[in-house]
Amino acid sequence: MNIYPKFRSFLSDKNKGALTRFLIETGLKPRVNHQADSPFKRGIVVFSADFEMAWAFRFSKTKHKEAIKKGLEERENIPVLLDLFKRFNIPVTWATVGHLFLSECKKGSNGLPHSEMPRPEFFENRNWSFNSGDWYQHDPCSDYKTDPAWYASDLIDLILASDVNHEIGCHTFSHLDFSYNNCPKLLADAELDICIKLAAGKGITLRSMVFPGGTHGNFESLKEKGIECYRKPMKYHIGLPYIDPFGLVAIPSSLGLDKDPYGWSKEFHLKMIRNYLDKAAKYKLVCHFWFHPSMDLWYLENVMPEVLKLVANYRDPSKIYVKTMGQVAEEFKKLTAETQRREDRKANA
Repeated sequence: MNIYPKFRSFLSDKNKGALTRFLIETGLKPRVNHQADSPFKRGIVVFSADFEMAWAFRFSKTKHKEAIKKGLEERENIPVLLDLFKRFNIPVTWATVGHLFLSECKKGSNGLPHSEMPRPEFFENRNWSFNSGDWYQHDPCSDYKTDPAWYASDLIDLILASDVNHEIGCHTFSHLDFSYNNCPKLLADAELDICIKLAAGKGITLRSMVFPGGTHGNFESLKEKGIECYRKPMKYHIGLPYIDPFGLVAIPSSLGLDKDPYGWSKEFHLKMIRNYLDKAAKYKLVCHFWFHPSMDLWYLENVMPEVLKLVANYRDPSKIYVKTMGQVAEEFKKLTAETQRREDRKANA
């Protein structure tokens, strides 16, 4: 049993920061799956972004009053991020809330936003509390010029127009708790169906999933709808994907990129990133960085450019390559199938 999370929960923020720093300084973090027999020829670095704007925060226990502010910050930051990733030719899987594909929406005949969509029952989880009203009660039912924190068709077009081969992934239509407890299959199917339809309208096939708030579930629906992979926290920060019982590729989540609450310097942040890159390169494993585009401005301006510069400098035939989630899933399935064929030939020889 891993007692570390329980032990950490008793610590003050100051002591949490000190403990994390100690683990990084001593090389105990990131944790590496040294037993993994990697099929990859190099280490792999993945970047994924939770592209969600105001939708992520409207039922937040701590930030519900900041939903529009966070959405507007994300809108302002995305062009800056796109320029940075273009400068270093690094692709990102933009896990996109489906409503952001819209440039406008209107109330239905019954006066409710998206009246055709099923609603979740009231629920509470670690991060959100939905205990009254309607699930879509915050939807302004207007357009991206009037309420730019709730729509982002223009930003998706900006991503698609980039010279970098970014991937657009799925983050549900309404930033939904996707767990089995709070999302019946009918609701999961409806959320995925509308995401797939809206993405197809822009020539996009959704292959990758990031579960809002880490609320994993409804894997059967993902498989049925053509999703191939998802991001998942695992025992090891640097490790291998695996194929789950539903035939989906689970890709390890390594580190969230943003300003820390402990007052760490830029130099320490970059030292931490180098530790992750060194271990991914050495053991030919996956390092998966993820971020919210609404990240702190200090991190965006001072740290993020240096992070991408580091990754670009590591990207060579002897160290790492950079892939999207969909590309990692495709390569891992291919290599796994090749390994299985070799084993079958040996068994039948």
